[in-house]
Amino acid sequence: MSPTCIKRGRSREDIISNLPTDVIYCILGKMPIRDAIRTSVLSKKWRFCHLYIPELVFDEEFCKELKSIARKKSCVYQFDEYREYMYQFDKIVTKSLMLHLDRIERFKVCIPDFKSGWRVLDVNKWILYLFSKNIKKLTLKHKSGHIEHLRLPPYFFSCLDLTYLKLQNFVLSPPPEFKGFPNLEQLILIEVDLPNICFESILFGCPVLERLDLHWCSGIHHFNISGSNLKTLRVKDDDEFESICLVDAPNLTEVSVSLRGEFLKGNPISDLIMFMERLSKVRILHLNGKFLQVSATEITYRRLYYISRC
Repeated sequence: MSPTCIKRGRSREDIISNLPTDVIYCILGKMPIRDAIRTSVLSKKWRFCHLYIPELVFDEEFCKELKSIARKKSCVYQFDEYREYMYQFDKIVTKSLMLHLDRIERFKVCIPDFKSGWRVLDVNKWILYLFSKNIKKLTLKHKSGHIEHLRLPPYFFSCLDLTYLKLQNFVLSPPPEFKGFPNLEQLILIEVDLPNICFESILFGCPVLERLDLHWCSGIHHFNISGSNLKTLRVKDDDEFESICLVDAPNLTEVSVSLRGEFLKGNPISDLIMFMERLSKVRILHLNGKFLQVSATEITYRRLYYISRC
């Protein structure tokens, strides 16, 4: 190898090694978590860098890769693939949290459909660690299948620095002393068990909420939506939906309501028109459901009238 090539190689190595630590941590945070951990063998300087990354993401790709590794090990060493997969998932996620040495801005985990006793114990432990790290963006997706939803522990509602929250297949039941998430800007709930009174108290305690997604959430029959900063509202429901009302949401600009079952038990047309009359600033509107077959002409006329006034 020529001296010129060696010099160029050293130059490239020095550029990477001399990057500001915050930049290195940010780069590692964008990498798959297993690749970020592997950088610890590069040199002494890189040994602990993965313990400072601001984002920990254990998504579907991570689960897929881990399951493939467990399958290969089970063929070689003749042990149970499921137990190895469960053990490795627990080990990597829990240790990544326990050994982390700095703030965690974002935590995302797709939880496989494990046995209930193991799942509840570890999810609670993760949330306890995240609370101590002042987590800001949290995504917990649970592939529950036929298993009952996981109940979030009371100290979950003490994560008051949250700005983004996405939950799938959980039970969300805040304690009586819960006053809301004062910094929450985006709330996405998918197949979440949420008593109606809890839903309204959560909304009331999120004064800066801008985006609200509710997809197939059980326990909510009357959607009383409020939020002076709310800009985006997306609602999907099967057959528990009875009414929707915009109590105080003057800044909505995007609304999507998609219903699989019948709309409302009372007067669907008048209730829907009353709902639409409060959408004075909406620029994107999507309505989908059997109720549209009844009065599409009247609804369209009313909507065009209010759009023309803006």
